[in-house]
Amino acid sequence: MPKADINKAGWEQSEFPILCETCLGDNPFVRMSKQEFGRSCGTCARPFTVFRWNPGTGMRFKTTVICQTCAKIKNVCQTCLLDLEYGLPTQVRDTALGVESEAPTSEINREYYAQNMESKLDGAAKSLLDLNRTSSAGKDMLKQLARTDPYYKRNKPHICSFYAKGDCNRGDACPYRHEKPVQNELSKQNIQDRYHGRNDPVAKKIMSTHAANMGLQPPEDQNITSLFLSQLAPSSTEESVRTRVLKSLPAVQPSQLKSVVHVAKSRCAFVNWRDRATAELAAQAWANGLEIDGETVGVRWGRSKAASGSKSGNAFASSSSAYLALAALRLLRETCAAAIDALRQPLSPTQTALLSERPSCSVLQKDYQSLLTLVYTSTTKLTLVLRPSAPSYTAALAPISDLGTSITSLATCATLYDIHGITLSSYARQATRDICATVSSLADTFIENAGEEYLVRTGTVHDLVEKARREIPADNLAAVKGRWMADRGMLEDSLKEISSMLEGGGGDDIYMEDFDDEWDELGFGSSTKMSGVELERTRKVQPLVRFAILLHKRVVPDVLAGLSGPRPDSEALTTALDALPARSHAVVLALEEVVAALYAPQQPAALSSAVAAFSDAVRLLHTSVVTDVLLPPETGLVNAMVGLNVIETKSGGAKAMKDPRKWFDACLVQIDKSAKAVDDMLLPAPHNAT
Repeated sequence: MPKADINKAGWEQSEFPILCETCLGDNPFVRMSKQEFGRSCGTCARPFTVFRWNPGTGMRFKTTVICQTCAKIKNVCQTCLLDLEYGLPTQVRDTALGVESEAPTSEINREYYAQNMESKLDGAAKSLLDLNRTSSAGKDMLKQLARTDPYYKRNKPHICSFYAKGDCNRGDACPYRHEKPVQNELSKQNIQDRYHGRNDPVAKKIMSTHAANMGLQPPEDQNITSLFLSQLAPSSTEESVRTRVLKSLPAVQPSQLKSVVHVAKSRCAFVNWRDRATAELAAQAWANGLEIDGETVGVRWGRSKAASGSKSGNAFASSSSAYLALAALRLLRETCAAAIDALRQPLSPTQTALLSERPSCSVLQKDYQSLLTLVYTSTTKLTLVLRPSAPSYTAALAPISDLGTSITSLATCATLYDIHGITLSSYARQATRDICATVSSLADTFIENAGEEYLVRTGTVHDLVEKARREIPADNLAAVKGRWMADRGMLEDSLKEISSMLEGGGGDDIYMEDFDDEWDELGFGSSTKMSGVELERTRKVQPLVRFAILLHKRVVPDVLAGLSGPRPDSEALTTALDALPARSHAVVLALEEVVAALYAPQQPAALSSAVAAFSDAVRLLHTSVVTDVLLPPETGLVNAMVGLNVIETKSGGAKAMKDPRKWFDACLVQIDKSAKAVDDMLLPAPHNAT
């Protein structure tokens, strides 16, 4: 923006600050004061527009401390200087992603750099920080460390200095906290270190804690300054490892790397550093692995010479039985991957034709339960013989082989459920995929991480096996009922939401009628009251939804309940049942669109389209339910018998039994009438302003 005063050239003016959700606070009606050129930026020292506000009740007033140009360069909040995407210090983000800070730290050229960056950012809404080419392992690390919800405790008032000295006489009226200050490494923080990502105590604590949680706790022996990299790519060389190591740590000088020892035969390498601090920094940056030549390699601390004389540097000793066990575990991992791929494919007619006889559903259930027991038992045996404290590699070969066989058989059995229905098969396939993935993780634990957290992995396998035993339906009909009941709950929730609109959408607030908080332009608009026309539309939609839910609700007692008990398995019945969950879920999704269209301000065209789609989904559901397979038509003789058949009522009287097909047809007629009433009401809407 050109300045009238030449002395103010390069000074920054802005209309709204760049803030994170925590600093902004939970109050949607926050008021800010703005002061142009109120102070100099804490990093580039240029005057900028200062904003000051109270983020919420009981919180301290907050203010911006750096200019927007500096905030955009680093993609940070103007107040807390934390990353806007992950809510982490810049040192954590830059270390995990291997991003080098180009901003000058001296006072000589920082203002010149800021002016150049401002010209690049002119008109740009996003930061210049390019994170698209960073490693996936670093992004995974940031996703694990990121704070997903706002942390409003950070906005609490500062500690009262008079209370710390014992001189505060305000009592409860004091706006500051009455607590004793704690002096530790986190007490010494400053803007420059936080912004440039250097010597930030908060970042150091976060990275060291995460590294320890990932199994990279620094060893007690301070002489250990090497890191062990395993599972390198076959094409990796010493030069490629050295280049990637230095590139992933831009803050480390090349002279601090002592040597790289690459063992091509074992596909591993040792990275030796000149000092312990650099080694710890590398371990923290590589806590989630390091990508080298397209492979994410494992990272562990090296061992001291005394320890390496008694223990192998790998999880497996250099013996023939250990190598056989390692090969068997890798084969188990490949078996799990192949089983997961097979579970994604449907059962082909060729595979069905190869069966000597079609297994019944009860036989498949017994076989599936037995295979789950074998997986449970084999997993337990494997963890007992390969526990890190006393591994027995020879004894581990049999459990590994049994586990691989059981995994293959379990996947085959889950695939055969397709014969009895896709809905039932989806339960078995999903449960089997989860078990295979967890068994593969257990094998990875022994291969890559020397058996660390093997008990956690084993417990996860056991939990998934027990869950599969409990939740696998008895047959396809039970599976369809389960999906149907789940959808019913979502439909009833949508009806409750519509009812709440009618209950809370009335009354006008005369005090808020002319108030404009100007937050709608920023995408943080407050909820809008419904107008009289919008309330009337919602009342018209409510009966339509009620009739549709009533039709959905009667399917279980009137249709599915009549299919219980002994019955011949037919392809027509299986196909008809498998069509129901998809139709039911389509009604759920269509109703959610209707509910979304009912929120104020309503768009008549969008509401009309949503109601039409919902009505079509209900009609398709009715067509799938009222079929000759699920609801056979009554013959003349049967109609005569139904007319003579009566049942006793609670009052002692009698009433004739009703034909379900007629009831479903009558309910659909009411649904069509309700949908037409909504359409008729929406027709004049484009000509009348709401």
